[in-house]
This record gives sequence, structure tokens and C-alpha cells, in this order.
Amino acid sequence: MRNSDFDEFASALDSACTLLSKGAYRPNGTSTALFFKLLSKYELREVLAALEAHCLDEQRGKFPPVPADIVHQIDAVKSDDDRPAADEAWSIALAASDEARTVVWSAETAEAWGIASEVYRAGDEVGARMAFKAAYARLVGAARAAREPVRWSPSIGHDAAQRDDALRLAVDAGRLPVAYLPAPRGPVAGLLELSRVRGIPESVRTKLHEIRDQIACREVGPSDDVIAKAKTESAKEIAAEAVRRYQGGSDAAV
Repeated sequence: MRNSDFDEFASALDSACTLLSKGAYRPNGTSTALFFKLLSKYELREVLAALEAHCLDEQRGKFPPVPADIVHQIDAVKSDDDRPAADEAWSIALAASDEARTVVWSAETAEAWGIASEVYRAGDEVGARMAFKAAYARLVGAARAAREPVRWSPSIGHDAAQRDDALRLAVDAGRLPVAYLPAPRGPVAGLLELSRVRGIPESVRTKLHEIRDQIACREVGPSDDVIAKAKTESAKEIAAEAVRRYQGGSDAAV
């Protein structure tokens, strides 16, 4: 926080203390100044949000806040950033050591594994785990201090079936964008290919694209009946469009 944030901070702190003490306690100028100094490394928005969270906390919110309460609330927000705990990250890294497997891991997991992998390959799994967890804690701490969001990426293995499943799970969890989903195969792929036929009516193309988007977003998986119906309707529309064009040409000739 900057010195210019002091008045807004003091007002918010005064309100929180008055509320939680039912008017029995209001911090004086000296205690407010010390409170401000102890939290000065944080942004004002973080501190104000933490004050609000403290007031809503079922346990801590029974009493006026002290600086440690605000730090606790700020750290709680930072730890809820979808980064895996150290043990979970280690298990992901171990899976990545199998070249057949595809894993989706955070940037910190990948970097920590890069540090520990040589120890692991030398046969010292315990030492590798210790090195990994130490590096991971340091990397995650630095990323959270810099307020960097978690970044996920795939480590691709050569087992195609397992790869597709891993990517689908990551997309479903919101860790990877839809673009990572494998391309449709079989009748669905043929249906999408139909949408690229030249001269197809725009209404049919739109309907086919809707099915494609449903597949991509995994909202609704089209059944065989839906696919067959769409193909039939497409064929009918294409035929009808051909007749209209033929009739239009005949009328022009007359």
C-alpha cells in the first residue's frame, strides 16, 4: 500500500472494528498506523478484500481483526488458485516420467521436475522427492507473491488412447482450452466434412456447425440418430437447392 492509501485503509479498519465489537472498540491513530505499516507490502485492494472476508469468517470474524488475521485471509485467497499441493504435483511429475503417458501439469510442476528428474533417474526417489518439493514450494511461493495465475500445459506421451483421455479431462476441468480436444473420428468426422461441401445451403452449414460446437464443448454428444437425421436433411436441402437453381436457369432461358 502507498501512503496515499492510508485514509481509505483507516476508514475500512475503523468500520470493521466497530462492527465486530458492536461499537465497543475503535483503533486509535497509533494502532492504525502500525497496522498499516505491517500490511504495507500488500495492495490496498487485497487488504480491503481481506477485511471483508474477515468480517464474514465464522471463526475469526467473531473478534476485531489484527494484522495476522488479514494476512491469513490474503494467503487463503492465494492458496485457492488451482495450483496442486506439493504431494499432488509430485505424483503428476512421476506420471510424466513415463514417456507413454500424457499429463497436464502446472508451470511450477514442470520446472520443479526439471530440477529433480536427474536425481530420480539416478535411482534416488527419496532424494528426488525432497528436491522436487523444495523447488516446488519456492516456485509456487514466488508465483503467488507476484500474483501470477496458474498456467497449465500438456506433456504429450506416445500412447494415443491415454493421451486423448488426459486432454479431455483437462479440458473438462478448465485447465486447457477446447482446442486441445482430439479431432472427431468416424461418422462424426464424416458429418463435419459434409459441412465443407461447396454449394451447401447456409442453413444446413449452420446446423452442422452447431453440432460441431456441441462436440467441441462437450455439452451434448450427438447420437447416431441425430447424425443420420442431419445427413438426411442436408441431402434434401442440397437437392432442393439444385432444383431451385435449375428452375431459375430455365425461367431465365424462357
